[in-house]
Amino acid sequence: MEQVNEIMEDEEMKGTIVVGNQKGGVTKTTTALNLGAGLAKQGEKVLCIDLDPQATLTIALGKEPEEMPNNICRVLAGDMPMKKAIYEIRENLFLVPSDLELAILEMQLISRTAREIILSKAIEGIKELFDYIIIDCPPQLSILTINGLSAADAVIVPVKTDYKSYKSIKNFLTTVEDIKGMVNPNLRVLGILGTLHEKRNKEHTEVLEYIEEQYQVIGVIKKAADATKGDCDGMTVVEIKPNSEVAQQYNQVIEYIKGVR
Repeated sequence: MEQVNEIMEDEEMKGTIVVGNQKGGVTKTTTALNLGAGLAKQGEKVLCIDLDPQATLTIALGKEPEEMPNNICRVLAGDMPMKKAIYEIRENLFLVPSDLELAILEMQLISRTAREIILSKAIEGIKELFDYIIIDCPPQLSILTINGLSAADAVIVPVKTDYKSYKSIKNFLTTVEDIKGMVNPNLRVLGILGTLHEKRNKEHTEVLEYIEEQYQVIGVIKKAADATKGDCDGMTVVEIKPNSEVAQQYNQVIEYIKGVR
């Protein structure tokens, strides 16, 4: 697979966005994938960074981590610059893949000096190459998630519209505020994205109302097979079923993102 050394020149980056939530099962990776692919489809140059040791985003893009030896693990370890770990997936869409060894490196990072800003330093040299950088974080609070938030301009928080997921919002946003106060004062929360929503489920309806009363909700993605359609085949619902309700919901979020940059 050909790596990308020169992608574009003389264009201003529009934003680095973390898709994060310390709770799993909220379609975090699916959201990062569809937002990245959707922006790319609209002509934006997009880099997706897989910061999850499970390499979920890498696999969802139809790639095998072992076939992509230059990855985020080697970048964070200091073995290579970020630019050498960028692979072109298709027109306008690029990836820095993850690797299972990232779980081992994660433990080693804890003892590193300035460990919170390793990723932030790593992306400094490639920011101007892209319109958007989308970072998919692991589904727990860790030094990797902290690095993602420290490197970002903004964060989107996918939340399944059930009670357990609703209760996780406050803790994650507290972490965001801590990062903003100590490391990244320019970090902002773009909003909460309701996911896996079932309109006929009373709990989901009530929880969505609670979320809307307390937070900025930038979209609601219904629970549907379409949401993950194409995962592991390298495609996304916004690409292969653009007229579906789920694709339209993701496109509304994309328009929101482009409108507030």
